[in-house]
Amino acid sequence: MQSLKIKVLLVVVAFVLFMLLTMGMYWWNIVAFRERLTVMDEFHDVVSDILETRRYEKNFMFYPEPGSLGEALVYLDRAEHTVALLQPKIVEIAGRDVYDGLLDDIAAYRTLLHALANGDRSVADDTRQHGTRLVEGAQSLLATKKQAIHDALDRILFMPLAVMSLILISITAVYLWQARKILDRLDYVQRAAEGVAKGDYEAIQHLTSQDPISEMMRSAFQSMAAQLDDRQEQLIEARKLVSIGTLTSGIAHELNNPLNNVSLTADTLLEELDDLPEAEVRELLGDIINETGRASEVVRNLLDFSREEERPLARLSMNNVIRQTLKLVGNQLSLNGIKVEADLPEGLPDIHGDMHYLQQVFINLFLNADQAMEKGGTLGVKVRRDHDRLCVDVSDTGCGMDRDTLSRIFDPFFTTKPVGKGTGLGLSIIYGILKKHGGGIDVQSEEGVGTTFTVCLPVLADEAAPAAGTGEEAA
Repeated sequence: MQSLKIKVLLVVVAFVLFMLLTMGMYWWNIVAFRERLTVMDEFHDVVSDILETRRYEKNFMFYPEPGSLGEALVYLDRAEHTVALLQPKIVEIAGRDVYDGLLDDIAAYRTLLHALANGDRSVADDTRQHGTRLVEGAQSLLATKKQAIHDALDRILFMPLAVMSLILISITAVYLWQARKILDRLDYVQRAAEGVAKGDYEAIQHLTSQDPISEMMRSAFQSMAAQLDDRQEQLIEARKLVSIGTLTSGIAHELNNPLNNVSLTADTLLEELDDLPEAEVRELLGDIINETGRASEVVRNLLDFSREEERPLARLSMNNVIRQTLKLVGNQLSLNGIKVEADLPEGLPDIHGDMHYLQQVFINLFLNADQAMEKGGTLGVKVRRDHDRLCVDVSDTGCGMDRDTLSRIFDPFFTTKPVGKGTGLGLSIIYGILKKHGGGIDVQSEEGVGTTFTVCLPVLADEAAPAAGTGEEAA
């Protein structure tokens, strides 16, 4: 923020300095123009003095009075004195040769006037020619000076236009530059917001600008992403509790069977203990142990699923992930008349993931399929390899979805369930979990036929690891 304030201050200072420089240049040109006008008056004086000299010369020609030439010489001396004062200006606008030639003409003209004053009429023609040439030279010099003043005036008039054009070009360039940066930021905000909404935080890092505003935006989105991660963890746990509630009836049924068997076997053993041979007693005790282990396994699977501790990603067998998940939901599905067809080929490569989260993904998909098949049906689970990915197709024979529903199915809070029956976060959470695992999810559906969700995850580079046992160890 401090660097941004410094940049704004520098822009203001640069603008003020530019305006001061422009005003200074304009003031200097006005002063120089005023000086040129003053010098041009002096050039006019030179021409006027030479013209006065020639007037007295002509008077002398018509009326030979010696006094006329005296006045002529006075004006000629004044012209020569003014020319000497104007030497730098004359040399600047016309050159040294013109200045020297003008002084030579004045000197020669003065000599001829003195000859006329002494009664030498033979120089009359030369005097007139020198006078004419002197007038023409002075007038040419005056015209040159006028042209120089006109050029200076054009420059003064052009300067505001040039300055305004420069300012306009600069403002346009800055506007286009800033507009592009703003559009880049807006595009970044749109992409980052869409990515965050889908749980994909990679877009947050795709801001190329390094200015303070961009850094603030990136920092704000990173903070938002961190907070959303925390919220998503809470949502996952909340969804887990919902899933556990949904599975309660199936779990109760699964526990009730072994407990009933334990109870019946224990009653039989208690009533007939004295009459039963030792081998049959051992068999009944073995049945009790087996049924107790069966109940313990159900409870252990449920506890593993509901455990909240953070665990690093580990090598997993996708087949084991599916089997463990089906153990949790199998009874719920069977109670609702759902037949499970699992195609779990051997020899598939392992994946890198977290059993806890991946079970959450497949439980949501299995329970969604269960709810889509209200009158029973078939749940298909097929694991297959697709190049460098391992894909799981979860299909059902339920009601299916229309095109509009398909286009919005992963949007947060979008649900087709009645009010109070769903939050619309299940598939959004699935999308986020799979993104964190470097994978993705796709869906195909046809109304009245069914729906197929395809979950894909990258396989490990090392494909030679055994597929058995890894999932349960990671769980």
